[in-house]
Amino acid sequence: MSGAMDCDVLVVGAGAVGAVAALGLRRQGYRVRVLDAGQPMEAPTGEAIDPRVFALSPASIELLESLDLWPRLAPRAQGYAGMTVWDAVSGSDIRFRAAEFGLDGLGAIVENAALVSAAQAALDDVEFGAALAAVDETTDAVTVTTDDGRPVRARTLLLADGANSPGRQALGIAVSGRGYGGRAIVCHLRSERGHDVTAWQRFLPSGPVALLPLFDGRVSLVWSADDALADRLLALDDAAFSDAVTEATAGRLGALHTPTRRFAFPLRRQTAERFTTRRCVLLGDAAHVVHPLAGQGVNLGFDDLRALLVAMPDPDVGLRAAALRRYERARRADIAQMSQGIDGLDRLFSTANPAVSTVRGFGLHLADVVTPLKRRFAEVALGVKPGFPSASG
Repeated sequence: MSGAMDCDVLVVGAGAVGAVAALGLRRQGYRVRVLDAGQPMEAPTGEAIDPRVFALSPASIELLESLDLWPRLAPRAQGYAGMTVWDAVSGSDIRFRAAEFGLDGLGAIVENAALVSAAQAALDDVEFGAALAAVDETTDAVTVTTDDGRPVRARTLLLADGANSPGRQALGIAVSGRGYGGRAIVCHLRSERGHDVTAWQRFLPSGPVALLPLFDGRVSLVWSADDALADRLLALDDAAFSDAVTEATAGRLGALHTPTRRFAFPLRRQTAERFTTRRCVLLGDAAHVVHPLAGQGVNLGFDDLRALLVAMPDPDVGLRAAALRRYERARRADIAQMSQGIDGLDRLFSTANPAVSTVRGFGLHLADVVTPLKRRFAEVALGVKPGFPSASG
């Protein structure tokens, strides 16, 4: 190998997946550098809760525990042991409880800011304000040039720089997918009856609406709506908006009120045509984006990382091109299955067609009483692997 290496692995992107990936690889003996185009994430404090939250699966929590991050997150995390999903048209529902799957919990709701700030603080040496401008990949190395002209040479490049990944674009890797023609509206609200440490999701013909439990007793709203409905909801005053959410969730938690500022982001499904090249690997949203109805985006990114840590157990093995090929094989089938499953749920529930509604309602009831069907539904809707005990936090 010719020329000096600045590091074994260069990670571009210090968000949730990139920062945790860097920690995991350092734990396995790699010399890792991390570049991020933005600024450090501030840890949330007091009553202000980041509008963006993650529904972490038990497996994701275990990963964070193994990297000693969970104790930093636990005070602002809300574990939940139940989830109720119901159909607005047929009225049928399905209820998940952790114990029936051999789990201590179904997961935990954690703020993006809490997770990212904790991981960045643990790294302590992220090079912020360093945007990727170019990538030059050769047989034995890859060089990233930053926007201020600095070259960084590594044996492997990990791209965790988001759905619009500049690194992926620099490598010429195309994406496929589709837009859902709508937006997800997010905010937090207070509820008359509390949240009962349960995640709630109702499927409306216009899209699913979810209420996720927060550590301070509030709920986090994720309402996926077509563009016309999203425009109307965003234009409402707080009182009218709260009434709309209460009606959309059939008053399951009583009256909802006191919403925080609302945000909206477009709904889309996207998968990179390749997850790896000879010296580069895509992680998280840089590789795949799914509909938020199941809240599996960050969990899929952490699944990527676990597969990568298995493929790259130490620098002697993991810096070979064959290791990245193993990662590609391990992830592509799982991502396709999860993405198609979530897409199928959206297509099935986002219609008021009477015939489809009847079949859908019967299917939900059947799934609630037939264990194998319920386990499969749980894998898609919750990202849990039934039968594997785990701490929920």
